[in-house]
Amino acid sequence: MRDSKGQPFMPEHDPDPATPSGYAGKPCPPVLMILFNRPHLAEQVFERVRQARPARLYLAVDGARDSRPTDAELTARCRELATKVDWPCELKTRFSEVNQGCGRGPSNAITWFFSQEEAGIILEDDCLPEPSFFPFCAEMLASYADDARVMHINGNNFAPAGARAIYGGDSFGFGRYAQAWGWASWARAWQHFDYDVKGVHDEPASTFATAGVEKVRHEAHRDRVVSTIKHHHHDVWDYQWQFAVMKQRGLCISTAVNQISNLGFGDDATHTTDSSSFVARARTAALSFPLVYPAKVEESPAINRLYADHMLGEVGRYRKKAFKRWLRNLFGIKKAAK
Repeated sequence: MRDSKGQPFMPEHDPDPATPSGYAGKPCPPVLMILFNRPHLAEQVFERVRQARPARLYLAVDGARDSRPTDAELTARCRELATKVDWPCELKTRFSEVNQGCGRGPSNAITWFFSQEEAGIILEDDCLPEPSFFPFCAEMLASYADDARVMHINGNNFAPAGARAIYGGDSFGFGRYAQAWGWASWARAWQHFDYDVKGVHDEPASTFATAGVEKVRHEAHRDRVVSTIKHHHHDVWDYQWQFAVMKQRGLCISTAVNQISNLGFGDDATHTTDSSSFVARARTAALSFPLVYPAKVEESPAINRLYADHMLGEVGRYRKKAFKRWLRNLFGIKKAAK
């Protein structure tokens, strides 16, 4: 793996075997933290990053909203994390003076990050990583650096029961769904990101086709992406990234054990408001090294189904919708406007 100047990536400190960065002798890759107004969560994520001791850390904090008087103090507290870097580290900050929102803000920060790094880890303020996530990403980013088929490394895997049956004893596998709750990628992949997703409305459902997942859910995924981007364009960036990965027929690495716990479910969240959700604060587990690699770099139908079940829902509901749509088309019945 090489840095933004084309030089081999090497740590600026000797890995300490007692810290996460010492797993299997793998230095922590560059890390981007994307923050806003939840310092109580950001501090927990920062502590995990501090333990991993990346040689380069990027802190992006969005600006306060004029309509929320408390934002000024909260964003200031997030900025103060820059003063708590107490290990050998090149620190770069991007503190916005205006509020960009939870669409443009994160996507601009990621573009800033990948304009200076060839590869790295991205953590938002509510995505608490398992310590072994850092060396796992280090190995994956190095192992698949030159494989354009692989575009994304998932940290969250929905903590499935019976993971051995899904992953077959491997440490990770490949699917087609990009999850943004703690992830890693390469600048070569992010170059395909388009915030405005030109042409998405004309994209066929076949773009969203994945092995092992029913056609009705391919159509549902397309409809969800198009609808979300149409109605919530200012609030999202991960849907655009999912589309970019699907459009390129990219593969996403998924770990056999959950590596990210989302702390952000609750009333102060923008999207993850249901604190009773089974994925809220999901348990994590450490990966064992050396990693067991899959025999082939190809998408797994079982991993695709796992992600589709949680991201898109059960197939039955979409079959009912498809049947109702077929009946309306057959009899020329227009769907009532809401």
